Amino acid sequence: MLPAKSKKSFFYAGPHGFIRRPGLRCFGVLAVMLFAGVARADDKITYQDNVLPLIQANCAKCHNEDRRKADLDLTSYRGVLKGSGSGAVVVSGNPDASKLWKAVTQAEDPTMPPNSPPLPAAELAVFKKWIQGGLLETANGRAVAQRPGMDFTLKSDALEKPAGPPPMPVNLPVAVSIHTEHMTAITGLAASPWAPLIAVAGQKQVLLFNSDTLQLLGVLPFTEGEPVGVEFSHSGQLLLANGGRGAASGRVMVWDVVTGKKLMTVGDDYDSVLAADMRSDQSEVALGGPSRIVKIWSTKTGGLLHKIKKHTDWITAVAFSPNGQMLATADRNGGISIWDPDSAQEIFTLAGHKAAVTALSWRSDSKLLASASEDGTVKLWEMQEGKPAKSWTAHGAGVLSVSYGHDGNLVTCGRDNAVTLWDGTGQKLRDLEKCCDLPLRAVFTGDNVRVVASDFDGQVAVWNVKTGRKAGSLDANPYPQTKPVASLQAASGKHD
Repeated sequence: MLPAKSKKSFFYAGPHGFIRRPGLRCFGVLAVMLFAGVARADDKITYQDNVLPLIQANCAKCHNEDRRKADLDLTSYRGVLKGSGSGAVVVSGNPDASKLWKAVTQAEDPTMPPNSPPLPAAELAVFKKWIQGGLLETANGRAVAQRPGMDFTLKSDALEKPAGPPPMPVNLPVAVSIHTEHMTAITGLAASPWAPLIAVAGQKQVLLFNSDTLQLLGVLPFTEGEPVGVEFSHSGQLLLANGGRGAASGRVMVWDVVTGKKLMTVGDDYDSVLAADMRSDQSEVALGGPSRIVKIWSTKTGGLLHKIKKHTDWITAVAFSPNGQMLATADRNGGISIWDPDSAQEIFTLAGHKAAVTALSWRSDSKLLASASEDGTVKLWEMQEGKPAKSWTAHGAGVLSVSYGHDGNLVTCGRDNAVTLWDGTGQKLRDLEKCCDLPLRAVFTGDNVRVVASDFDGQVAVWNVKTGRKAGSLDANPYPQTKPVASLQAASGKHD
């Protein structure tokens, strides 16, 4: 009988069961290579012929159909593709993005086999070639399609304000895909962190406006249904919109701000994605919604990195810290959690809200997190120990939005129809001039000079921060145009 390998040594079948037999490592490796299908360089590497025998020898004790440690079964092809409770473990064509490869090479925890040296180079080569070859099940099987991805990860020294002019749209189309007689509630509103640029989630489209001139700069079609939320990347280079089709599908789309080019679509939810954000180095997108599962996707591979099952109700807010080291998520039950986005391990549970959390916003130094809730309060949480630093009643009937400015002040809006400015300690500065019917979202512009808010009736208002008076509005339901804004400006006062 061939020796069977345990997680620490090899065993052989003796008269009283399996007995430890040190020194058989070399023989065991040779046996696996000869009989378990370590193939020649020109052979196809398949799950059934080459990978499964290695899994049975090294991993099956903990990851089988009966005992699924981390909810992972590696002893079936379908189980490997399904992945663990934290997400996919193999990414077709990309070993470096595959958790299984990182585990068997012991590049990161958890390692396999646990408490043992790494597998021999010949066995590791089998795993690597199998992933690179498209995760074939059998020699006659078809390769698993590689997920499209794009590596726009930033270097760590590029996480502050970008040098040079901030990213602004250039000659984007302004032809709207839909114009309606009546508008609906606008739940998606975001300001570029560095540029005079506002993104508004319209009907099946995202509209970009200049926050200084209030002029429409471009229209980005949202082809995945209805956009619910919008967010700029920390660099201001990218824009993402989350949404989908209710009770059917949920996706996140990502565009280049300057060119308007769609870069990628991530997500595979079966309901609309209610909240999403991009990590500051642009390497990951986190999202959540009615599934109550936080999912973290790689922008490089387009693959799912983590699935986090903790929330007990719909996920309503998702926000990466500006330094990229933490991920905050919140739900309709008032729960807030802080996660390590690399390991998907929980760092803090923030308990205190008595109703749904409606928004999360990080202070620019990542030391404080602000949360808004239907319980009427805004709470500030310090991130050294995960404890409340401040709490106050901002809008008694319910707070619908909270957002930090670069100067550390905050803007909120709520069910009392007020849009209000606060200093960093929670002291009220002023209510802005009344003009909204149930404001849903409010943000500072990148220069902190203006505040923009959207409401239940589909209106978008703009105020001067210093005076608190209304400065204008944005037309979120424009009539169709056929020329880029730059062309319209050049032709102003002239006839073609």
